[in-house]
Amino acid sequence: MKLLQASRLALVILVGLSANRVLGERISFATRSAWQEWTMPTGAVEVTPAGDVQLVPVRKNIDAVVNAANFGGGIRAVGSNPGDADLLMDGDPTTGWAPLESDGEEKWWVEIDLGRLVTAEKVRILFTDDAPPLEFVNVLLSNGEKFFTNALVPIENSLVFNYSQRFGFNQEQVLIPNFSHASLRIIRIEISQRLSGGKVAEVEVESIGDNVALGLLERGGNIDLITELQEVLAGAERMVDGDAVTDWRMQVFHQTHTGAEILNQLIFDLGAHYWLDQIRIVGEPASTPPQNRSRYANFFWYKILASDGSLAPDGSLRWQELAFVPADPHNLFDVRNFDHAFPLQKVRYIQHFFSSSVASGTDRGTHGSIRNFAVTSEYQMYGEGFPAEVEMISPILVLNDVKNLTSIEWDADSPVDTRLEVSSRTGNNVVEETHYFDKKGKEITKRKWEKTPSSLRGPTEASISIGDDWSPWSEPYTFSGELFASPSPRKYVQLKVLLLSDDPRVASTLSALHLNMENPIALQMLGEVYPAQVQPGREEEFTYFILPTFGGRSQGFDRLTLNASVPVEFIDLRIGDEPIQAEILSLDGGFVLDLPREIRTPELVELTFQSTIFQNQTRFDAFLGNSRLGDDVRQRVDAGDASETVDSESIAVRLPVTGDLLGNVVLAPQVLTPNGDGVGDELRLEFDALKLVSPRPIRVMVFDLAGRMVRDLSGGEGVAQHYDFTWNGRDRADKLVAPGTYLVQIEIEGDSQTQTIHRLLPVAY
Repeated sequence: MKLLQASRLALVILVGLSANRVLGERISFATRSAWQEWTMPTGAVEVTPAGDVQLVPVRKNIDAVVNAANFGGGIRAVGSNPGDADLLMDGDPTTGWAPLESDGEEKWWVEIDLGRLVTAEKVRILFTDDAPPLEFVNVLLSNGEKFFTNALVPIENSLVFNYSQRFGFNQEQVLIPNFSHASLRIIRIEISQRLSGGKVAEVEVESIGDNVALGLLERGGNIDLITELQEVLAGAERMVDGDAVTDWRMQVFHQTHTGAEILNQLIFDLGAHYWLDQIRIVGEPASTPPQNRSRYANFFWYKILASDGSLAPDGSLRWQELAFVPADPHNLFDVRNFDHAFPLQKVRYIQHFFSSSVASGTDRGTHGSIRNFAVTSEYQMYGEGFPAEVEMISPILVLNDVKNLTSIEWDADSPVDTRLEVSSRTGNNVVEETHYFDKKGKEITKRKWEKTPSSLRGPTEASISIGDDWSPWSEPYTFSGELFASPSPRKYVQLKVLLLSDDPRVASTLSALHLNMENPIALQMLGEVYPAQVQPGREEEFTYFILPTFGGRSQGFDRLTLNASVPVEFIDLRIGDEPIQAEILSLDGGFVLDLPREIRTPELVELTFQSTIFQNQTRFDAFLGNSRLGDDVRQRVDAGDASETVDSESIAVRLPVTGDLLGNVVLAPQVLTPNGDGVGDELRLEFDALKLVSPRPIRVMVFDLAGRMVRDLSGGEGVAQHYDFTWNGRDRADKLVAPGTYLVQIEIEGDSQTQTIHRLLPVAY
């Protein structure tokens, strides 16, 4: 991973409009060179010359000739007039190529390489309009296959043309060979009897679209094999390299004695989230001599599943089936290419699930000749629109001095159905590693590099990774200018940006990202909350101990902010042994205390408050600020040993270890008497929902003793907190229920379990 000194970035001093007071400094990413320091999925995102970060759309029905150069394609060879050959691919119908009459007819040909294997729907040969079209043309097409010697060795630079069509006495300005939905890499055009003086203007290849599988590994994706065998997946990159001559296959075909199948899974990580609607598996064994291809099989059966990266309750990926090919003997050799279309959907992972065995005793017949299985020349993936989700990560930024990171700002255009998420993480330690290379660029050991003569040594390359003290990625910042959320001050910081879209037709554009910083309020601030464990649903009194350390350019503090996910009530504040009378400003989820004086000495701060806890590991985040620096500058308190008198070292309060999702259930009155006399007319039901990490279904229902639901009091999904429900004794039709005994049911569907509690309730008149 890269390491970037802050001095190499755009570091700006921000000056106030009055008194010329220095407000802080800023690191900015707003130029193409600055963004190019980031790690981003190649091909899914691009940086314009103006410094804008944009997503790259996936297209349908493209001309594969236009961007052949992006894949290393172009004019493969030409027999005559090489100076004009590039005009066949310049997109200009008024220019073109024709062989020179001074050359012999054996040289009147040209070959175009698309740079990768495509599935071509149509090929067009266009002629210029300034002369009659060429009359005698031979079009040859190849998927890149080679010839083999008698020793079954491929002949270098040879080429097998899998299709050819001769046109004679042509009068059309556009020639369209009878070739569709087939693999294509090379186009050869041969001219004979050049009588008209015409030229070939352009060659067009209409293909399915942009193949998302190409560049999968370069953009940070990967291919894994999960198998019941003790085999290692080798050469997986050959499935996505755009070359039909290279392929991947399992080297062994298996026969089992128990009758159980040997199952395998190919799992593709696309490196970004794309909108896909089509998959094509090219199984042509072009790397194999024709006489041996009967030993190279495809599949008995398989199914293809997709995941957008969302997780099931057990933490595994959620999968949805895209295609299923049932067992059929024709799949092995007769069907070489498989096509699957499905509704457009967001995909990050593709799973190809297949068997590589038959039961012992099966009539081997054709099976007995199989030597290689699951032959896949290319795994092609197609879709349409801007990527659904792309992740960009900055290099590790080295701050040149101890700085307090204060806020993050960005300039972006985010249309409806798109959003941009920025996260941060910080630390003080990094792991450094040096890599050594020989002259050919191959990585070698340090020992071997040191023993190599200096004239034969290659370069060394330093890399770093985060250390063990780094914070996790922060929750996404919700708006530009939001206060910095990760621990600070720190020596190192790293940023992450997600560009997301729920509509493949639109995408966000990021123009600039700014990280604002100030001289620290304190060099270090350790804090701990006591007690560290409480019973759920009970109001408790807590003390937050904070110990600041000052030095260098520390600016001191006169403001203290407490934030929490539960309501908090201020009780008392002491600094050292002195009680402090602070001005209190209540906030949603906390409060702000403005102190009567600025603190610059390492005195112990004791903040006492009340709160009720429903969620395990409920955090209480404290921040120190300085009114001179404004509301946008504050410094987070880190968890640590702030006071010798308590044993906590945590700013999160835990609950006892139980599986309970429900607590403190209370029903009143004990008997419901809905007769309108004002006594016992309404049931009041109270309970605490506990330990819910995210909103989950909470159901409150009333049943009769026959199990029939009388009334549903549910309010949908809820979070960990206290709940109050009431019931007036009426059913779903708003009629009073008959006297008798009823069952009140409370049910919470948690992340990993569901808990249900029942209470009997008599109803009388």
